[in-house]
Amino acid sequence: MERVLRARLSRAMAGVALALPVPLVGGEWPDPSVIFSAGEGYTAVTTSNGWAPTFRILRSDDLTNWRIAGAVFRRPPSWAKTDFWAPEITKLGDRHAVFYSALPRRRNGSWYCLGVATAPTATGPYTDRGSPLRCSKFGSIDPFPVRDENGVLHLLWKEDGNHFRRPTPIFAQQLSEDGMQLLGQPRELIRNTEPWEGAVVEAPSVIRRNGMFQLFYSANLCCGRRCTYAVGVARSPTLIGPWKKHPGNPILRSGNGWRCPGHASVTPDAAGGFRAFFHAYRGGDGFLAGRQLLSEAVGFGADGWPQIGSGLPPVPVPGAATTAFSDRFSRRLDPQWEWLSDRVPRIRVGRGLRMTAAAAGGRRLDAAVLTRRVRTPRYTATATVDRSALRGEALAGLATYRSGFAAIGGSGAEALGAAVGRGRLIVWRRVRGRTKVLMDVRAPSSRLVHLRMAARGSKVRFQFSRDGRNWRRLGSELRSPLDETGRLALTVGGRLSAAGRFARAGLVER
Repeated sequence: MERVLRARLSRAMAGVALALPVPLVGGEWPDPSVIFSAGEGYTAVTTSNGWAPTFRILRSDDLTNWRIAGAVFRRPPSWAKTDFWAPEITKLGDRHAVFYSALPRRRNGSWYCLGVATAPTATGPYTDRGSPLRCSKFGSIDPFPVRDENGVLHLLWKEDGNHFRRPTPIFAQQLSEDGMQLLGQPRELIRNTEPWEGAVVEAPSVIRRNGMFQLFYSANLCCGRRCTYAVGVARSPTLIGPWKKHPGNPILRSGNGWRCPGHASVTPDAAGGFRAFFHAYRGGDGFLAGRQLLSEAVGFGADGWPQIGSGLPPVPVPGAATTAFSDRFSRRLDPQWEWLSDRVPRIRVGRGLRMTAAAAGGRRLDAAVLTRRVRTPRYTATATVDRSALRGEALAGLATYRSGFAAIGGSGAEALGAAVGRGRLIVWRRVRGRTKVLMDVRAPSSRLVHLRMAARGSKVRFQFSRDGRNWRRLGSELRSPLDETGRLALTVGGRLSAAGRFARAGLVER
């Protein structure tokens, strides 16, 4: 009878899987780590880069409906500066742990370091170890905890050699049971040796089935429009190896309109099987929505090698929650809003949003930034600025915004925006760290100034209005400097410790 019930549950879950939205969640959620627990459902954490709260926590009971349930860090730990990458959530005894990588504030000859934080529940509150778990000259990223064939806990990670034009081995090292200390010496498992892998193997995720460890990994160029990312697998009867790579690699590659799937997190699911969670870009203008969260069932062939779905990302299916919104900032800050972890603004919500830039922002036009993810590169966003709250040269506005990767070719924040001050209304652009004012005209005399930004892929138009009904064009159509991963941003800047007030903001998807 138990076998029959399991079979029925498996068929029911398979039916649910066919109906899953693709992507699972709107907007960019890269480098996923997902665990399942009966009674708690699915918990996911993803890369934050330089955005805070750091490592947002997503929860779902059915893989269809997801909600933000918190963050690992409201503010990042003191030892870490930025680029919070590839968190990995796991259960250690009666506690949860999140392992992650970040750039340290004090380099001292080190590149990326590994950190760990623990909590009594999957949603926190998390307490960081307080110092890096591991730092090295060539960097350590993509941590993954796993037990070997004897039940001994190990931590896997990738040495970031590709940044230094070196090979990229994946190592394993024994880990204390509380996750707070690495023991012994690291042992190399695999490195980039195959043509399809290019200069990179990374993002290990290990399961054990029928006495064999299966090591899923990603390879080649992860990010940007020239990306070549894909997923491969190797197997071994013991964790330390020797590992044999699948002759049919990669087992997950671009297709069905998706580009560069990777960083697969493979985890037991509610049906008793395995499921892979990974990110991918949508082709064309879809790059501007960033790396989106997808999922496929993991199967196994007669030869024991695993398969991820059909070997291609799933065909898009409607159903992911919209990123459209309308916010009057009446009670509390919606959890969808995020800010730069190295320039934390002071925020006050109630009868509008008042945002004051940290002194670290200086006089830049985006000294303070508050952003939201967007699901589509085609949308219309609006913001209503209360000019009476502006002082001196302060400006407040909205922008399409991308904070670049420090180590993957970005250089500061690329942005295109419009902002209004006491006496001026401007359009500005930042490319490769350089800001240029494209248009500077006299501001309307009304207390409230409504700004509108219409994004159609890489083309952007700005408009303004005194009353929110009658709109005037603000310059000509412009080409966005962003080539991927745009966000909607509210900005305040123009003077030291600039402050601005927004009566409302919103976004409609097109």
